Amino acid sequence: MAQPTSIVEAFAPLLPQVAPDEIPMLIAMLERLASERYRTWAASAQEPIERDGLLACAQREVEIAEFIESLEPDAASRIAALNKRFGDLDARYESVMAGRNRTQQLKIQSEGELGGADYMRQFAAANQGAVAARFASLACCEEANARYLSALIA
Repeated sequence: MAQPTSIVEAFAPLLPQVAPDEIPMLIAMLERLASERYRTWAASAQEPIERDGLLACAQREVEIAEFIESLEPDAASRIAALNKRFGDLDARYESVMAGRNRTQQLKIQSEGELGGADYMRQFAAANQGAVAARFASLACCEEANARYLSALIA
């Protein structure tokens, strides 16, 4: 199999195997993986301002995951069940980034953030009131990360 060229391409094959009500929790898990990626980049950043920006991106990813998890009464069990079924999430994520230089990785992640923003908007549309508003604001967090990465690339 060829190396995936995007985060969406790496994880799209899982979606038919996931019940619709499990998708948000799977997205939360992917947000946490993205947070780890940001922390890895931050650890190797040459400039403090870049490190701080990457850590801010990582924190936004955690914020998104935590909100999604807060909506699930038994998030830990759902995450454990998904991890059991899809124990290769880390490897899938790494397969997209492996062998690519930092600029290429940042571009891939930036595109992934825009995909995440789309999911947040879908979740907002599927909810009402404060939950919908929070998902809409989380779409803005995803876009903020994409803008930051695009600025680093430029």
